[in-house]
Parts: sequence; structure tokens; C-alpha cells
Amino acid sequence: MKLGVSTLGCPDWTLEQILSRCKAYGYDGIEWRGLGPDLDLTQSPAFATPKAIARTRRAIADAGLESCGIDTSVRLADEDDAAWQENLELAQRTIELADELGAPHVRVFGGDGQAARVVEALRLLSDFTTLASGDVLIVLETHDAFSTGAQVGDVMRRVEHPRVRALWDLHHPYRHGETPEQTWQAIGPYVQQTHVKDSVPGGTYCLLGEGDIPIKEMLGLLVRGGYRRWVNLEWEKRWIPALADPEVAFPQYARTLRQYLAELAP
Repeated sequence: MKLGVSTLGCPDWTLEQILSRCKAYGYDGIEWRGLGPDLDLTQSPAFATPKAIARTRRAIADAGLESCGIDTSVRLADEDDAAWQENLELAQRTIELADELGAPHVRVFGGDGQAARVVEALRLLSDFTTLASGDVLIVLETHDAFSTGAQVGDVMRRVEHPRVRALWDLHHPYRHGETPEQTWQAIGPYVQQTHVKDSVPGGTYCLLGEGDIPIKEMLGLLVRGGYRRWVNLEWEKRWIPALADPEVAFPQYARTLRQYLAELAP
């Protein structure tokens, strides 16, 4: 498996700092969740024009890294038609950017609403993705009203499209009372990307191994299930400034994840 890290954890770093430090810490790829003040990556100067995207893509490659996904704030269950359309348009812009950048995934949320609305949106986006991009996949995260594998798995089966897959955030289903085995049974065939973060009871995030999320057990399910894709740290420093700085959390997670994966290797 390859290790990635989300830029959600380093909101104050420049592009150059992201590339140099994440490579030094032992990561293989960057999962883009904003850059500096720009959460919508399509509005960032580093990604706003074809020339800028080409320069940034070269810089990523020159650093020995890959773009392993772009995360959005898109929430597909929005019941307000105008807001729902805005979400679809943001998703479409991001899919086009991912294609140009060579990023394989665009993350979306279900949000808080009805599954039927999410299914409808994913069907529309899958049609757009098939026509507009190369190999970009849309990944629905276990999050919000769709935090369990059972909920996301239900959506996957109703959409049933090869461009629509699941992002298993290892934290959320467990905190919602689902065992790792239950989550894997529900979405295992659909998992295309993962998010890793540990926490103590009550949900406060912590360094890997200091909480009670059974991350190693979850990684074991992935390994035995044949998953060989990205395992990505999502450290929510942008939303929770009191969390440990990325200079502390990023290398600690990388070291511990590599130790776990080495011990789980078949």
C-alpha cells in the first residue's frame, strides 16, 4: 500500500513546504484538501489555469510524490435545489481538475438528507465523469448521515456504477457503533480510498496508537481483502487548531502506519 496525507492537516504550509516535508516524512502522495486559504482547489492560483496546473503537476512529480485525490465539501443530499446544483457544479469542476492533475479520486459527502438524493446526484456525476475525464473516480466518504458502511454500501448498490466508489474513513463507522468487520462486509468491494485518524473515547483526535480506534485491525482487513491502494492520514488541523502541529503528527503517523503494514504483510 501507499501512504498519503491530506493537506487538511497543514493549512499554513506553502505548496513547496507541503511537497518537501511530506516527502521527507515518508509519504508517497498528497491528498488535496485546499491550499492555504483556498478550500476550493479550483480557485487556488496553483491550480486555477492549465499552465498553473501543469507547473504544479511537474513540481509534485519532481518531489517524488503523487496526487492521490482531491477532497471537496460537496454534500449530495442537499434538499435545496439551488444549493444541490451548486454542489454538482463544484464536483464537476473538481473532476476536471483531478483529470488534469492526474489525481485518481474526487471525494464527496452524502451530507444530511435522503439517500435517494445522493443516489440521483452520483448517477449524474458518474455520467459526467465518464464523458469528461480519463480515469477519475467519485468516492463517497463514510461521513455525516452516511457515516456507516451499511449506509454507504446501500448507496453503492443502488448506484452500481464503476466510477462511483467508497472512501472508508476508518474513524467514523467505528464511532457510530459499527465493528470493522461489519464495515468491511458492507463496503469492502467498493473501497477505493481510506482515511486514517485515531481518537480517544469521546472522539478527540490523537496520535496513532494513543486512542482506541482499532486501526491495525482495520488495516488487517484491508490487507487480507486484497486492498493495495492508498492509506491516507486525515489530520483535521484546519478545523481543530488545538491539534498537534503537522510537524509532529505527520511523521508519527507515517512511522506507525509503516510499522503496522510491515507487521501485517502476508
